[in-house]
Amino acid sequence: MTLPLTLPGPPRPHRLPPPARPFPGTAPRTPTTAVHILRWPEQSHQLDQCRAQGVPRLLLVAPTAPPPHCVDQLEDWIRTPADPQDLQARQAALQMRAAPRDPVVDHHGILHFADQAVPLGQGEADLVRMLLASYRTTVSREELTRRMWPEGEMPRRNALDVRVLRLRRRLAPLGLVIKTVWGKGYMLDTQPDTQAAYRRTPGGE
Repeated sequence: MTLPLTLPGPPRPHRLPPPARPFPGTAPRTPTTAVHILRWPEQSHQLDQCRAQGVPRLLLVAPTAPPPHCVDQLEDWIRTPADPQDLQARQAALQMRAAPRDPVVDHHGILHFADQAVPLGQGEADLVRMLLASYRTTVSREELTRRMWPEGEMPRRNALDVRVLRLRRRLAPLGLVIKTVWGKGYMLDTQPDTQAAYRRTPGGE
């Protein structure tokens, strides 16, 4: 049985929130953007704004209107009247697609990010796990050295720098970078536009 759906009221002029800024090195993570529900075709102007800003949106298509052409994975539509459970399910799916995904190292030492994977050596995997524990924040050289080479082991003076240099080359194809924070330590982050590009990729969810 199809239940009646309460539609949004008549479209009113309003301003959409500004686009999210890129992640700075030590800032907290950006919360997931809420899904905007819009009438189609009445709110086509607001739809253009959402598309430009990368805001997830669900279109409520009028019974006799032609269906819209969805331009990316952050957009979906449903014809009215719609079952409330179907509406909620589509909202939840869009919310998951819009959520930024962090890299992860599995128990086999394989680093996964943005639908890609690269195998790591034991030392490389250990270093990445330490940096991921403080993802997008700085980890001091002293802390990394102490944990990579426990008490009793004496690494070469530049052993950490050499390992970071090699690891940077391994991570580059995934869109990840280890940044040097001069005088402090290292930070694992994404290369510019990596997250945005991932979100635009079909199936990147």
